[in-house]
Amino acid sequence: MLDSAARGSIPRPTPPTPFPETISVIITAWRRRRFLEEALGSVRTGARSPVELVVVSDFHNEDLEREVQGHQGKWVVSREERWGAMIADGIRAARGSIIALLDDDDLFHPLRLVEVRRAFDENPDLGFFHNGHVSFRDGEPPEFPEPLPLQDWFRIPPGRRTRLDCERIWTEGAGYNGSSTVFRRSLLEPSLDEIRDIRKGVPPYLFYRAWNSSAAIIVDSRPLTAVRIHSENTTPTRFQGRRARFARLVSIAPDLSADAEKILALLGPGVWDIPLRQMAAMGEIVSASRDSAEPSRRLAGAALELLRRRRIWLPRWILVTLALVGLGSRRGARVLFKWLMTPG
Repeated sequence: MLDSAARGSIPRPTPPTPFPETISVIITAWRRRRFLEEALGSVRTGARSPVELVVVSDFHNEDLEREVQGHQGKWVVSREERWGAMIADGIRAARGSIIALLDDDDLFHPLRLVEVRRAFDENPDLGFFHNGHVSFRDGEPPEFPEPLPLQDWFRIPPGRRTRLDCERIWTEGAGYNGSSTVFRRSLLEPSLDEIRDIRKGVPPYLFYRAWNSSAAIIVDSRPLTAVRIHSENTTPTRFQGRRARFARLVSIAPDLSADAEKILALLGPGVWDIPLRQMAAMGEIVSASRDSAEPSRRLAGAALELLRRRRIWLPRWILVTLALVGLGSRRGARVLFKWLMTPG
């Protein structure tokens, strides 16, 4: 029989350490170069948090490409104009099991990826994570809170899908801002051909794709990303006047409306889908107001759709007014539309 000293000298088996999941940060840059270096600089990692960088752009930049490749990252040149197609190209090039998106003009909080890692480590069933954001004007630093507040998660477990929860987390921003969105690769990989058809509405698509899944969802209200406000923003912003917001909206309305129709086709009965119907209604009103054809018979329904929900980022009353004028006078709607599109 071995004595205690001998027993103590026998090496004990070490429990296996699970290999940490890799986060792939996919940065998309289309027709824009000037913000990309700053976006790359905001992606910070720790020694125990493996992170892969994948840049998907429609241009080459030798200095930045060397920097990305120096971190074992990848630079993917994409000729796609659809945002969804660029993201699909990035996912195909990425190795990570967790995908974090970053627009080239936005920034991560220094602790953002640490918090993302913790959320997925503590929730193995997690499929979709979304956090709050701060807005900052170009040329000014983002004002992140210091210190970062304690976690503030609202977690929807697998199998729980209620209209009230869907409305709540959408209202908190879960369908807005791709740079605040993280998802498990397995959630989207079977649908890469599907997302390729999404033009502008990637955040709502990802939200409803996650809602349709059996994975857990977490919304963290803390601002872990910063959204830059500048002259090239695609979507209207609260810093613009009404006519400027409307002009910006007109430029993206056809794409958002088409995306909304695609996403609606994926949803089953009983899903809270008012934001998607509002996006489709927006396209209906804009198309009828600027087209020389007869106004759509659905204008009245489109106007009512915009009134169904109070919190909406669209310039709602301008659209409703256009719809009502269009119902009474095709010429009047076109005159009003032209006036709204003229810088004032």
